[in-house]
Amino acid sequence: MAQRLSPEDQIAALERKIQTIKKKAEEKRLKANPAVKHIRAALKALDKGMGSCSETAIRKELGEARAMLAACLSLASAGSNVQVSSGSEGSARRSAPAAINVNIRPDQILEYVIKNPGLRGELIADALGTDTKSMRAPMKKLIEQKRIRTTGQARATAYHPV
Repeated sequence: MAQRLSPEDQIAALERKIQTIKKKAEEKRLKANPAVKHIRAALKALDKGMGSCSETAIRKELGEARAMLAACLSLASAGSNVQVSSGSEGSARRSAPAAINVNIRPDQILEYVIKNPGLRGELIADALGTDTKSMRAPMKKLIEQKRIRTTGQARATAYHPV
């Protein structure tokens, strides 16, 4: 037998629903803006370029360009519930806790592993705001390039800089 909700619980549920509808409407408005579409595409392209570039000076310049575009995107979404990453996470994300960074780059992982050697994949993924599945391909690339080495097996695998 289903338990009936109190009026306060019903009101709280409706308010959550209203907030969800407002967020979706704001995201739809932003997506319809051609400037936002182009900025997001440019951010994606810069992320790709930074991930495949091996020259430090070029990666630095790409990072600066990305930061500038991220600032433009945050201006476009000012006052909305959409959060923009600070430069290393990809394009705009919802503020919902379920939003994860699926655009993780090998250089992000390498930088974190250098600063925190010996951590397991789950801890690295949590720190970078992603999941282990999204992190698998860039991590494999770093291991193949012999920039990261592993110890242990399965879930006990720890990652160390070379």
